[in-house]
Amino acid sequence: MLILKLTIVPLGLLLFGIVERLHGPRVAGWLAGFPIVGGPLLLFVTLDHGLAFGSQAALGAYFGLVPWLTFTMSYAFCSRRLNWFWSTAISFAIWTLAALLAIQMHERSHWLDVVPFASFVGAQFVYPRAPPSDEEREHVWWGQPARMIAGAGLTVVITQFAGGLGSSWSGIFSTFPVMGSIICISSQLQYGRHAVQEAVAGMTMGLASVGTFCFVLYVLLGRIAMWPAFGLALLACSGAHALTWLLFKRR
Repeated sequence: MLILKLTIVPLGLLLFGIVERLHGPRVAGWLAGFPIVGGPLLLFVTLDHGLAFGSQAALGAYFGLVPWLTFTMSYAFCSRRLNWFWSTAISFAIWTLAALLAIQMHERSHWLDVVPFASFVGAQFVYPRAPPSDEEREHVWWGQPARMIAGAGLTVVITQFAGGLGSSWSGIFSTFPVMGSIICISSQLQYGRHAVQEAVAGMTMGLASVGTFCFVLYVLLGRIAMWPAFGLALLACSGAHALTWLLFKRR
């Protein structure tokens, strides 16, 4: 299990790094919306704690879409005037407040299940706009290894401690912006603030697949066996990601 935790996310980050070099940060950001981190984390949590726990964690992860969006939006706006350290500090502080609010919402009423979806739709109208750039960007040798090491470290830490916090917080931490934070920070350090705006623009559209995956998993876990539930959730999120590609091409 530890080997999987140390390899799945870094390999995903390696893929995103290759895509970023070939197609730019906007496409890499869109691809980062696929649940390459949240999916394995929810699988590990379900294997460790059972189907009922996994279902509630998936619901928490679905509501975790709200703080994830607040993090990426905050970072994009902050990076226009601040360096990576202050952009990160402010964005994680806002993520914490949004996570606390998301916990309160998802424990109160099923009518509030529409909030993450509404947040995604609203984000399409307020995310920082930035036209695609054709500028040549220098790729430093340490950029990709640093991303992979950070991704592996964050994954191990989250899976180690999230289960002890209960199903709701386990879910929230399953959609902790591991990919988003690494991509935003490394983009600003290596390429500048314009690359951050492009990456966030792509991520804002791509996050629909994370929400779809988590909500379908929440509905199915406990009603059917674990592996079919994860398989159907993955199929649903793949369809959602394909639909966002149409919107992505329009933008």
